[in-house]
Amino acid sequence: MALSLSAFAQTLVEVTTVAAISSTLDSGLSLPSGTFRAGKGSDAIIARLPDASKFNLEVYGVRGVTANLQPAFVQQILTNFASAGYLLNNQQQDVVSGETRTRYNLSDDSGKAAVLFVVRKGSELVYAFGKAR
Repeated sequence: MALSLSAFAQTLVEVTTVAAISSTLDSGLSLPSGTFRAGKGSDAIIARLPDASKFNLEVYGVRGVTANLQPAFVQQILTNFASAGYLLNNQQQDVVSGETRTRYNLSDDSGKAAVLFVVRKGSELVYAFGKAR
């Protein structure tokens, strides 16, 4: 299936926007391909994270092959966090209303916290990440 010119342009804008936003969070953190910034519904995902107000969060969605490769996708993000100085402290997973919610708690050498929150339902994968305020 070939992309129309307008679909290709939209995809290019999404990829460029994601790269620009992620570099403002931390220049050492890049996002996997297939990721796009979530606009509508971002508040609904953030509401699932009880202490969301403690973090500067960005919400992204994943589509295509990346959503089907969730473990590799998460590992790539955690590796990028590690290269930016944030190491995994622990993770918690819950299933609520058919949705799998996984929280990864990270921190840097100074103890500054960061979080990666992944929500998966069927073939949909949405995640939020950010550093403590």
